[in-house]
Amino acid sequence: MRNQSHNMFAIVCMSASLLWVAAAKAETFKLLPAKGIEPPAAVMELLKRETQSIRQSLQSEVAKANDADTWRGDVEVFIRGAELAIDQTLFYKPKDVESVQRSIKIARDRLTAVTQGTRGVELLAIGSSGKEKGRTLAGGFVSALDGSVQPYGMVLPDAKFDPAGKPIRLDVWLHGRGDTNTEVPFLLDRLEKVGEYSPAEVVVLHPFGRHCNAYKFAGEADVYEAIAHVAEVLPVDEDRISIRGFSMGGAGCWHLATHNPGFWFAANPGAGFVDTVKYQGWENGWPYEATEFGRRLMSWYDLPPCVDNLSNTQVIAYSGEIDKQRAGAEMMIDASLASTTMTEAGAGIEHVIGKGMGHKIDEPSKLIINGRLAEIESAIGARPRKQIHFVTYTLRYNRVDWMCVEGLQEHWKRATIDATIDDPATIRVLTSNVAAFCLDFTRAGWPLKSGYLKLEIDGEMLDGPAVASGEQSKTHWQKVDGSWQQHEAGDDELLQKRPGLQGPIDDALTAPLLFVLPSRPCRHGVVQRFVDREVEHARSTWRRIMRGDDRVVMDKDLTPEQIASHHLICFGDFQSNRYLATIASALPIRWTDDAIHVGDKTFDPSQHAPVFVYPNPGSPDHYVVVNSGITFRESSNGTNSRQIAMLPDWAIIDVSQPADGVFPGRVVAADFFDESWQVKMLTK
Repeated sequence: MRNQSHNMFAIVCMSASLLWVAAAKAETFKLLPAKGIEPPAAVMELLKRETQSIRQSLQSEVAKANDADTWRGDVEVFIRGAELAIDQTLFYKPKDVESVQRSIKIARDRLTAVTQGTRGVELLAIGSSGKEKGRTLAGGFVSALDGSVQPYGMVLPDAKFDPAGKPIRLDVWLHGRGDTNTEVPFLLDRLEKVGEYSPAEVVVLHPFGRHCNAYKFAGEADVYEAIAHVAEVLPVDEDRISIRGFSMGGAGCWHLATHNPGFWFAANPGAGFVDTVKYQGWENGWPYEATEFGRRLMSWYDLPPCVDNLSNTQVIAYSGEIDKQRAGAEMMIDASLASTTMTEAGAGIEHVIGKGMGHKIDEPSKLIINGRLAEIESAIGARPRKQIHFVTYTLRYNRVDWMCVEGLQEHWKRATIDATIDDPATIRVLTSNVAAFCLDFTRAGWPLKSGYLKLEIDGEMLDGPAVASGEQSKTHWQKVDGSWQQHEAGDDELLQKRPGLQGPIDDALTAPLLFVLPSRPCRHGVVQRFVDREVEHARSTWRRIMRGDDRVVMDKDLTPEQIASHHLICFGDFQSNRYLATIASALPIRWTDDAIHVGDKTFDPSQHAPVFVYPNPGSPDHYVVVNSGITFRESSNGTNSRQIAMLPDWAIIDVSQPADGVFPGRVVAADFFDESWQVKMLTK
């Protein structure tokens, strides 16, 4: 029967190629990923039956296995890719049908191998083909954010590479944008092609990064999860991980290197944007109202103001000589040359130019770049480093090596911290706009001789605890009434913005999350219609743009375990959503029958609704979000440089006005909460 099914499939596929038609009408806003052309019904029915069959087989084997967590993702990723192609009509040319069928076959072959005891790299190689068969691998990991299985590729130094050998260098390569390069084509490419770079004695990791969002938001989280997943399979040297990429991947490389410079021994961005306003040409006018909160939110992903951070790693940028995206690298180089910190640290950005090249990397440049990375790798010094220079605008990005910023005096304003370890046991720290920090030597141990720690913070001399050479040490320091003092973590019971709990709204969708839907209607019909629209928008955006599974629970079915382990993305008013009703009295925005109260301002609840993020009173280490998913909308689908946070910590929306592709309705008031999560001045 199975052979008959495959023969019938081949016959229908030949018919499908004759029936293929052009795409339908254009949409007002670009759909991402682009909608393809649905194959004939008979083809789709066969594909659905095939995916349902292998899905059932997988579930059966998972139920029987006691180690399913170690292999499930590497099988399921091919099933999920096929299911998404079917559900979202991701067929752009006739051979895409065959690609989906091949994905299903690889899943079936892998599942068979699993039952025979195959695991690890050997399992990842099943389906590998092309000239580099055995070197090119692909698999999947289960995302902590939403439980979806996310793809990745990997390239080994050679087919005989021994994963049980000494710790290896890992280069993380971020791919460019491809609107039709969704899960199935990505996985099949990774099984066939080495990619731009494959240095000797180096493993190269290719994260999928949620398709086309420049490795921001959930795509950013995926990069680190993919690294952690590979480190479970191979002996990755955590001191020898580099970040590389080109085009959209170059933008992602600039972003990850600048925001987390201590994680990478080197960075190699090729092309790619480094800001939004200049890249989009908005200097003389934004395409929407340039609010104060909108300008401040640019500090999340705009990189030139944080160029000092690159003094903590080494950067070899690449640009084609005639590539328009060369401007991004030049912006960062200009910013570094104007930086006193970079100059005094002797740090700079090397720039390799591909002679005569447009948006492409030439072979001579590849040799130069690979050679420089090898030199940098061989010169990696002892850890921990003795000097740190760090700039941030948000506690989302708060760490370099042993220095961890734990509090800001005000978010979205420039904060700096410079720290130096001096003999015999002294650390000198200079800060600006920093309210608290931690000296964390739990990884490498105290680097100097035993004794009592001495600190000089902003010129103030302080005595620290006893420290022992080589032993773990961690101390917390905070500014109280203008003076620095040591404190114990958790001593402060006041609600404060802190790493991982600092807003804005979009930050809640970068860690484990759950959509919580109301089981009762809202008080006002216009608000109910707004909630219905936003539920659909949030869920479809998560499915299509973030390539995830929109995990949903009704408010009445929400469990204590779910509350304790997720950010809750709640929809409805404080009457319709049962969970919101239980915490309403502890929220800073009050929503009653008569009014919406924000500080000393009130808004008519019959035509307004609040959207906001706040530490969940029912689970203080997690967020609760009210009436919002990802805040960028359809107008951002044409370019990932516009996929940016569009709303701050809270906003009041006139829901009588329709969404316009930029905002969910007319924004009548919006702002950030202060550092204690309280309402401050209103700004439009």
